[in-house]
Amino acid sequence: MPSLRRWDGPVRQWLRDSETSFKLVDALLATVHPELHRRSSAVHKQLLADEEITDLHELIKAWPTVFTAISVVHNRETPFHRDSKSAPQWYDLFLSVGSYTNMILELPSLGIRARYMPGTAALFSGLLLRHGVSAVDRGDHIGYVFYMRPSVFHFASISVGKWVEYSSLCT
Repeated sequence: MPSLRRWDGPVRQWLRDSETSFKLVDALLATVHPELHRRSSAVHKQLLADEEITDLHELIKAWPTVFTAISVVHNRETPFHRDSKSAPQWYDLFLSVGSYTNMILELPSLGIRARYMPGTAALFSGLLLRHGVSAVDRGDHIGYVFYMRPSVFHFASISVGKWVEYSSLCT
């Protein structure tokens, strides 16, 4: 299977090395949007039960987070944008790490312009809220963006769910 070769070597090792950190990311999601966490966990289980994609089961087992996708950005400004391939009721998780000294995460529709320092995590709907990150002034920055794809939920026949509600966080 030529398409699976890219998972060998460095990518697979990075996933293994990042597993503990990704579990913390999952715990953040479980805290702020427990239904999305439950539904995404169900997607993972359903994909592993799907006999038609057994050739992908090894990769699904190696995936260390309930988020269905991860993007990694290194030392790059991200202009204002919305993430068009999401669901409006979902949260994306933005995690910033590195040795840089100053960056800004901006959500202009909310009037938020915040320092985006190493160790900062932000959860919000990247589809609903236009957002951007300033350039690194000095140092090294890695931005991880954890998100979901509705197409994976649809493939697994799991509903994308509803909006998070305060009452669901108190149960």
